[in-house]
Amino acid sequence: MNQDEWLRIIQSTESTQSQHSPQPAKPDNSVAQLDDASHPPLAQDPWLHLPVIGIGMTGIIYAVGESRVVKKPKQSRLPDPGDAEYMNDMNRKILENEIQVFKRLGNHDGIIECFHLSQYGVELARAHGDLEDHIKNYPEPAIPSKIAWILSLTETFSYIHSRRVFVDDIALRNILVLDGQLKVADFGQSILLPLEADITTVTENDLNIRIEILHIGWILYSIASWTVHKYYFFTAEEPDLSQPVSFLNVDDVLCGKIIEKCWRGGYANTDHLRIDALELLADQSPAAVRESKE
Repeated sequence: MNQDEWLRIIQSTESTQSQHSPQPAKPDNSVAQLDDASHPPLAQDPWLHLPVIGIGMTGIIYAVGESRVVKKPKQSRLPDPGDAEYMNDMNRKILENEIQVFKRLGNHDGIIECFHLSQYGVELARAHGDLEDHIKNYPEPAIPSKIAWILSLTETFSYIHSRRVFVDDIALRNILVLDGQLKVADFGQSILLPLEADITTVTENDLNIRIEILHIGWILYSIASWTVHKYYFFTAEEPDLSQPVSFLNVDDVLCGKIIEKCWRGGYANTDHLRIDALELLADQSPAAVRESKE
């Protein structure tokens, strides 16, 4: 399938998003094993007729009560049956990849809690929104609160990379806010590396640790400056990540030295970033640092 065909299918998908009004139903608590079937039996789906609360490019979020949601692959309704089946198959594969990532990562305080995995969907804790909306709609927090969030994220991304996972889609919209804490979410496009891979040198699908840390730096900058920043450095006009014109002045920004090192490839891995953040912020918020170490 060429690029024009792909774009045509995407555009058609966006114009035919879900229009139904489902009613809630209670799913079971069993964890189903993934199989190779491309069309899992609908009758066995434990999450039928739930209210939709979010629609993404490849998945739909349904409410499961007040404290949980389930993420399911989007079922495209396109005029061309072949196009629809192609998109639906891609959406199912993205969900299957996300399930494998959750299995690799296990439980961690900085990752959205996962309660149930099956070929039909992923049941997760229900957050109070994402970091992008939080920054737009809530007053700027005090510096100690910002520091606690920054330390939490650097520790979480260090853990994720220690499990040999490239997140790939590191963005404010994919960091959720739950009970005042940040939770990394959305691993559909993430890459599972071999557990023995050298995270400092491996490149997979043109993605490497330097690019991951670059985007982490923009997350940290958004928290520090309490402004939402859209960014994308990889264009034909600007292929070099270290172009000085690409970056903002961070001399007077909280954690500016750390942010600039993220942008300019100054960290070999996220564990170095985590340690640097702890050392730099120790004088500004000793309590937050002690909490992060614990």
